[in-house]
Order: sequence, then structure tokens, then C-alpha cells
Amino acid sequence: MKRRHSIAAGFAVLALVGIVSTLAAERGAPPIPPAVSLSTGLLLEPPLDLSGYSRETFVAQSSSVGTNRIGKKWTRPVLPLPPHPRPGVKGLTEAEVKEYMLAVRDRFEQGEAVPVSDVGLVSTQEDVIRQPMLNHIAAFSNDVVRVYLLVQKTSTDKGWSYFSIVQDVSVTPAVDYFAEAKKSGPKLEAKSCYKCHASGPLAIHPAREDLILDAGLAAAINQHIAEQPRSRMHFPKEDPADEYGEAMAMKFCARCHSAEGDRAPLHRTHSHSIRVLVDFGYMPPNRRLKPEEVAELKAWLEKGK
Repeated sequence: MKRRHSIAAGFAVLALVGIVSTLAAERGAPPIPPAVSLSTGLLLEPPLDLSGYSRETFVAQSSSVGTNRIGKKWTRPVLPLPPHPRPGVKGLTEAEVKEYMLAVRDRFEQGEAVPVSDVGLVSTQEDVIRQPMLNHIAAFSNDVVRVYLLVQKTSTDKGWSYFSIVQDVSVTPAVDYFAEAKKSGPKLEAKSCYKCHASGPLAIHPAREDLILDAGLAAAINQHIAEQPRSRMHFPKEDPADEYGEAMAMKFCARCHSAEGDRAPLHRTHSHSIRVLVDFGYMPPNRRLKPEEVAELKAWLEKGK
């Protein structure tokens, strides 16, 4: 526990440091476009109808996590972490990764984090969920890591669950660690997370334009996510990788998602996030797929079924 204390102790020093304002507009972070299905035919289920789910209900349910923890004023979207206690580190240990996960959980519970709150598009559209998924997302970093905290529950769950991504940027390519950040200690996992997170954290996409608290903060965090380095998933020995088969080779995706690209290759196991992000026009990031490209993508996703 000594190392965790050394990480956490640095927060007291950081709290005394004056931080220059870096609001989303000043950072040039583009606003998040509204989530509108393009009716591509890629979705396995029709877009979830949230017309009966009001913003008032969203705010009330989100606030059950503690009003002292959300809706905060902010001066920078990514909160600084203390310097890593091991100078010149080249590769974190699993124990160090878990310490970061618990440190950011503690910071959230103490009301020191600055999360953005939303109903997430990708998780809400899951065919096994099909109800609003409430998220609180906070980002942290130092020279060694990028750390993300996700506090999450469905609209019908009573309690909140804590999840964390630690991106070790002390090595190239960076390594992404995923875990449910339980108070008893994080348990690293990979296979279930890999289905949506081929290349680390996903950008924030609210399911509806009004189902978000602080769209400016979300846009700024998204810019931080967009600037992340190429990374690879860490599969712990208790949760090894499956055989994922051929990687997607279509140029309109593989231009970025390939062995030589800026992002990791995509496989059919990533089909849910591919379907949603393409159908709602978020991927590819700079244009819409042509009908013939959509047909090619759909045929590839359904190959072998």
C-alpha cells in the first residue's frame, strides 16, 4: 500500500497549484453532433426510442450518485495526477495500474473529480440492455498514464458500478488496462471490454442532445481521447485473448484501423460498436459511407453467420 499512498499524497500538492482555464471553446474542441440514425440497416435492433425519457428524469437519476460529485465547474477537462513515484519507468506493473484505478475512484468519491454525465449512445443501444445507461466519466493524466473512470448504471439499477481504463504511455505502443474498480481491489479483465474497446477509450456520444450535463466538457474530453497514442489491449493471464479471425481490410475503416494505422485493427467481435458508430454517422470521422460501402461492411459483419 505504500506506493498507493505516495500516488495519492501528490493530490494535496496539486490542489495548491493554480491552473489556467482551458475551456472547450478555447481548446478548439468541436461540439458533439446529435445522435441521429442514418437508417443504414446496420443496426440489429431499431434505434432505441427514448422519447418518453425526459431530461428531468435523467438529471434526477444521475444525481443519485451524489450531487457533490457531479455538475462541477472546471478549468481543465483532464485532471493532473501526481508524478509517478518510480522515476524513469518503462512499463507499469499490474499493481501500479490497480493503484491508479483506486486513486481515481477515491478522488471521485471525495468530490475531487470533474466528470461529464450522460446517457451513453453505444451502451444504451446494446440489444441486451435497451434502456438508458447512465454514465459519469472523468479523465486524468501524468507523464506516465492516461486514466479514465466510468461510474455507470442502467436507469433501473439501484447501485453504481465503477470501471477504469489505465493507458500506460511509458511504453510504445501504449498498453490499455481495463477493470471494474471495486473497493476491494480492481480485477483486470479484457475479453468483454475488447468487444467495444479495440483502441482504448471510446469518445463520448450522448444518446440524445439533452441527455448530457456539460457538453463543453464532453467535447474537450473527446479531444483528449482523439489525441491518444496507438495502443493495444492488455489481456491478463486469467482472461486471455480469443482467436479473433481476420481483421477488417476495407479501406474506409482499415485506413486507420490496421496493423500500420493509428488505431488497432477491427474484428467481427467489435461488431456492435461498429454498427452503432457507423449507423449514427460518427465513423468514419470525416465522411459518411456510400451505400455500396455500407453494403460491403454489412456483408463482412455477417459473414460466417
